[in-house]
Amino acid sequence: MPEATQVLGIPEVDQPIGTALPPGWLAILHGHSGSGAPLLAKQFAHAGVGKAPVLFYTTYERTEDVTKAFDDFGWDPAEIKIVNLADEYYERVLVRGLDVARARERGLTMDRLREEPSRDRTEASFSLTNRMLADLAEIDTPFRLVIDSIDFFFEVLEPREVTTVARQIRHRCQTIGGQALLTAHSIGHDRAVFGLLQDLADVSLDLHAEPSGDRYQHTLFVEKVGNRPDLARIVRLDVGEGGWRTA
Repeated sequence: MPEATQVLGIPEVDQPIGTALPPGWLAILHGHSGSGAPLLAKQFAHAGVGKAPVLFYTTYERTEDVTKAFDDFGWDPAEIKIVNLADEYYERVLVRGLDVARARERGLTMDRLREEPSRDRTEASFSLTNRMLADLAEIDTPFRLVIDSIDFFFEVLEPREVTTVARQIRHRCQTIGGQALLTAHSIGHDRAVFGLLQDLADVSLDLHAEPSGDRYQHTLFVEKVGNRPDLARIVRLDVGEGGWRTA
């Protein structure tokens, strides 16, 4: 199988999907907590190493935990740009809010707060949307991008802003040959918007974990591959030393 057809880094899954996709595309992966979707997102990122710049945005894990997960499966994290959006949001928005609350407790006015020396604060106008789109604007070559997960976007953005980010990512993918994966661990935030994201995506995946004896059985549902409904399939997976593989 040519390397260019790699999608998830699982040859038996990649071969039929990869032959049906254009050079630039957007995929969305849903997997509830415990399904193993975060590992599949990392495997997707690793599958792009050596062919294009790879960006991995985490919104809930510590950066060191992401790095360790790559190491655990023999994937070199040094080849991947890891960005912790949750940490950035905390430092640039939530910490500012805590500073304001503490100031008010001490009886300081907002004018006095603005006059106080700053610990390199950034005003709370930090925009997660602009942060993402600025990164995309700087990329002018084929790339591979992961956002794990967009649940955080649903928490801090309006629904229309979530779809705007997804549309911008897909447009950039189509323009310069990028390949992007958005993961979602819950669709409870806004089911209608999540449905729009699935419609927007070129590939829609759902990873399930169901009890089977004293273990869990993992199943990947390939629900959509562009305009090829004949490529939809159900694949049993398990985890080996090199990550997810067909069972």
